[in-house]
Amino acid sequence: MNTARPLILFGALSALPVAALAQSEPVDTSKWQCKLCKFEQGSSGALEVGVGNVSEKSSRFGDYTGRNDKGAYFIGEAVSRYRGADGTYWNVRASDIGLDARSAALEGGRQGSYRLFLDSEVVPHYLSDTARTPFLGSGSTVLGLPAGFPAGTTGLMPLANTLRDAELETKRTRIGLGASWIAPSHWQFDVGYRRNSRFGTKRTAGALFINAAQLVEPVDMVTDQIDASASYAAAKLQARFAYHGSRFRNDNDALTWANPFTPILGGTAGQLALPPDNQFHQFSAAVGYQFTDRTRGSADIAWGRMTQDESFLAPTLNAALAVPALPRTSLGGRANTLNASLKLTSALTDQLRLNASYTHNDRDNRTPQAVYPWVTTDMFLAVPRTNLPYSFTQDRLKLSAEYAHTPRVRASAGLDHEWHERTYQEVDTSRESTIWGKIRARALDNVDLTARLAYAERRNSGYQVVPGITPPENPLLRKYNMANRTREVVGLRADIAATERISIGFGIDAADDKYEDSSIGLTGGKDYSLYGDATLQFSEQTSLHAFANHQLIKSQQAGSQTFSTPDWSGNNRDRVNVLGIGLKHAAIKGKLDLGADYTVTRTRSAISVSAGAADPAFPDLQTSLDSLKLYAIYRIRDNISLHGGYWYERFRSDDWALDGVTPATIPNVLTFGEQAPQYRVHVLRASVRYSF
Repeated sequence: MNTARPLILFGALSALPVAALAQSEPVDTSKWQCKLCKFEQGSSGALEVGVGNVSEKSSRFGDYTGRNDKGAYFIGEAVSRYRGADGTYWNVRASDIGLDARSAALEGGRQGSYRLFLDSEVVPHYLSDTARTPFLGSGSTVLGLPAGFPAGTTGLMPLANTLRDAELETKRTRIGLGASWIAPSHWQFDVGYRRNSRFGTKRTAGALFINAAQLVEPVDMVTDQIDASASYAAAKLQARFAYHGSRFRNDNDALTWANPFTPILGGTAGQLALPPDNQFHQFSAAVGYQFTDRTRGSADIAWGRMTQDESFLAPTLNAALAVPALPRTSLGGRANTLNASLKLTSALTDQLRLNASYTHNDRDNRTPQAVYPWVTTDMFLAVPRTNLPYSFTQDRLKLSAEYAHTPRVRASAGLDHEWHERTYQEVDTSRESTIWGKIRARALDNVDLTARLAYAERRNSGYQVVPGITPPENPLLRKYNMANRTREVVGLRADIAATERISIGFGIDAADDKYEDSSIGLTGGKDYSLYGDATLQFSEQTSLHAFANHQLIKSQQAGSQTFSTPDWSGNNRDRVNVLGIGLKHAAIKGKLDLGADYTVTRTRSAISVSAGAADPAFPDLQTSLDSLKLYAIYRIRDNISLHGGYWYERFRSDDWALDGVTPATIPNVLTFGEQAPQYRVHVLRASVRYSF
């Protein structure tokens, strides 16, 4: 490198008299620019409009996306932003304007001073498009029946002339607004309000003695949330104090339906209570402190209270049944929550870092107990029952260390310990310890290897039968979330940079759960995953990526048909295979971009039951999904571009619980007759995008 000329020039300048420099022409800096620290000012934005078309109506395909209906839809997207010289700004965004799933947001303020926001979102949830029902009044709280009902069995009901489509779908709308203010003295204050509304219909079911029916449940719920906080941030100390309040309201108290079956003992109608109104309030505080450059600690605590005091419904609609008076007019539900944690991390040396954390979660259920009359299927007065206000305490301690042995080798290890204490449960106390280790090594300059191991053991204080549960459980039953268990986990991963343009990764994960002390219940489970991914950069214009994953989940369980020792066993075997490939190509650099993504998913679930008899095997449950997406972007000008896309998706499923089951298939159960989802959908879209 030739440095002689710059050095000579610098020396000559330094030798000039100061007065001579002062008398030289002033330097014009008005056109100087800092490209690395450019602050964009003014307004900008983009507007996209177009049209799309969906070839087939499918609730499964359109779920959450809003592309449920067949036919054309409007494509509308808008973004606008402004930045002022004094730090003021605003952002406006609207997405998916022509779909049921859409959102919009407005945000503005001044950088480092204050912020205001307003946003909204609509999310549809399509549950089914094959459900059919004879009930009248779907979507209301009272379901009636047409002429010809009731009947002794579904086969005797006039279903051929009375079944009608049942729309099962809900929509969730969210509206939020709030503000933030950054005070000069390290403080920031935030307040926000959200209203989540959910309305529509969903599935439910009701039973009257030995007969049952699927019902359309109305949904009309609103949740209001308020969040307020004050935060402090200095060089070493950070703190936050906050309040969260939530109020849930359901405009529907109950669902009443006429009995489609010939009444037994006077059960002409049934009634279901719907989710009751409730509230939750929580106060929290958090603090973090940087003790030294290497050591930091933090702590947080939150107190909350949940309440529910909705009036009880009548115990029965059966006027012929004499029911004692309820001991209370409402539950008077109340539960107090306490959540707290402590964390400490310290880099003892440049190579060694230690981490410790402790978490405490407590739910103290203060709901009063009372003896309630018990009505079974609106026809029989059973033995009175006492409500069981379940409480629990959970404590977690985590210790870990990270050590950089060399720049190429890093290792970490830890111990996690967890305590659970419960009331009104089969297990009072359980403890689980997990020891784990992980090592990452650069075996070669282009090969990274990662290995991890973990072993966990859970033990309880003894399994017992809860007296308040009616009918009683088999004393040999062990619920999997409280039973003694050992778990072994292993994982291996390799990442290879084969060349500057080719990178490959693959790995395997395995987990083995054993419930050796469980006679009845889940007795074992295994989970295996094999996966890989690759990226290939053909050129600056063309790249390809691919991935594949295979997962196998196996579980075993045992049961008893005679409320005694195990006399049957079941095995589940679930397989999931996913394969995907994508391509990006700049066909005309700066003008035309093309892309494609293709994904294939196959799942199969096999269930086998051995009960000592020649029972036929359950058919396999299967699903297959093929999804192909193509897109093209052509830039007419720097600020005008054409966008085109094609989306093909095919979904098939086999489910023996649904396939071939019509509303009249089961004599004493009136179903919706839903079939396993199947669809083949083509989506075309074309739009123009204008940027300004």
